[in-house]
Amino acid sequence: MQPTTLFSNSLELLWPEGLMVAIAVAFLVGMKIVVVDDISVNPIYVRMLSFVGVLATSSLVLLGIWPSLYTILAVPVVPAPFAFVFLIFRPSLISKWRRMRLYLTVCVVISAFAWTIDFIWLFTR
Repeated sequence: MQPTTLFSNSLELLWPEGLMVAIAVAFLVGMKIVVVDDISVNPIYVRMLSFVGVLATSSLVLLGIWPSLYTILAVPVVPAPFAFVFLIFRPSLISKWRRMRLYLTVCVVISAFAWTIDFIWLFTR
């Protein structure tokens, strides 16, 4: 009989969860760097942030497909990947939609929260 340990999963097995948290944090850091209230926002920065946002929010939607507690978090995030894809093609509209920026940022924060909880749950399980 093996002795039970506090942490049964190693960190090497949890790299996908860590990657999703890192992607969400990269988006949040990028949002702090890029000033989107300015009219002359560089469209390349908006496209890069939109691509990172697509990855972050799509991962939460995929995490919430199977019925679990993550489904509750994923339901309000479902439109966010589509909005990010739209912003990849029309980056100039981000400076006009303040509420959309707030919604998309909150969606990425929810994604980071969900993946962090999943990481901690799997690490301590």
